[in-house]
Amino acid sequence: MSGGGIAGLAAAIALSQRGFEVDVLEQQIEPRELGAGITIWANGARVLTALGLDPLLEPVKSFVPGSRLRDGRTGFHVAGVALGESYAAHYGAPMYGLHRGDLRTALLTAAHACPGVRIHLGQRVSSVTQSPERVSIETERGMRASGEVLIGADGIRSAVRSAVAGPDAPRFSGEVVWRALVRRERLGRAAAEDARYTTIWAGSDRHFLHYPIRGEELLNLGGFVESDEWRSESWTETGEKSDFDRLYARFHPIVREMIDAADVCFVQAIHERAPLEHWFAGRAVLVGDALHAAPPHLGQGAGMAIEDAVVLARLLAEHRSDPGAAFQAFQDKRQARIARFKAAVLEAGRLFNYGNPVRGALVYGASFVMSRLARQPGTPNSHWLDTYDALAD
Repeated sequence: MSGGGIAGLAAAIALSQRGFEVDVLEQQIEPRELGAGITIWANGARVLTALGLDPLLEPVKSFVPGSRLRDGRTGFHVAGVALGESYAAHYGAPMYGLHRGDLRTALLTAAHACPGVRIHLGQRVSSVTQSPERVSIETERGMRASGEVLIGADGIRSAVRSAVAGPDAPRFSGEVVWRALVRRERLGRAAAEDARYTTIWAGSDRHFLHYPIRGEELLNLGGFVESDEWRSESWTETGEKSDFDRLYARFHPIVREMIDAADVCFVQAIHERAPLEHWFAGRAVLVGDALHAAPPHLGQGAGMAIEDAVVLARLLAEHRSDPGAAFQAFQDKRQARIARFKAAVLEAGRLFNYGNPVRGALVYGASFVMSRLARQPGTPNSHWLDTYDALAD
């Protein structure tokens, strides 16, 4: 396994549950908290439960009562949906927010406890060679290893992707995200109440997102701005809070209060990966961001990676003597869903950054009506995402 992030560790646990031995090569020398918040919807929550993660995650989950779409300047409530008990009852699992580092820590703890899983830190795969019977790797620090299968879960800058699909590079999406974490106790009453919800504040060429994590102790902030001026994709590059505040100077006072409450902010250019015709080559296959990295506008990046992990593990167990058949079945089962997911991400981006005011009025008028006619919990038009069963489909 190349990569010990969400996709790689979930795959290692799922493979161990099916009797496989797994070596995980992770480039970090010391696992640490990177990034900020993520959302786990019912499709991902069911998988994490099956992987045995619930006891580790329960103390750090933030259960969100609802999701809201609001106008960024006026604060007008365009649409809202329930995400509490009715959502969990309808889909068989809850929706909740997590710090990415908390999920990574839980996955790492669970993987260490799995029989047959060995984790090698500080090892980034640099080269891949194959024979008909084996696949071998070498890392930047000189480690060599071989096995029957190589799973490329090494993120958007995947070395395994180059071995599978040839040289290519992530492409800039045209958006920059400003991120920050805020202690909810630092907010006034109105903002603290609003902070309980997943809320998107829409604008013409930018939008603002927030939701709670760590049992509502923290609020995850994301400001998504169309831009060509910033191309760095580092998770750890700091930005000037005054610039973050200036970008949202004309937004609602609650948005500005949340930004003002941040101590440190980070800025990152959002990149994505183009679709591949072939997801595997020989005994090497791709999962997660290495395969289909996309902007985070649906809050389903972690969910898609977790789904990939357990579907691939199940198919490798079904085709133990023929990895090629397992890989082909994996691509056949997942390709249409991933294509639909990426199209929905693009559509969501156009909804939240609505362009000219006339288009915004038309789009949000339709969203206003649809929200009030909805007959099921969850975000409108997302039923197909929430109902998917990666453990069986």
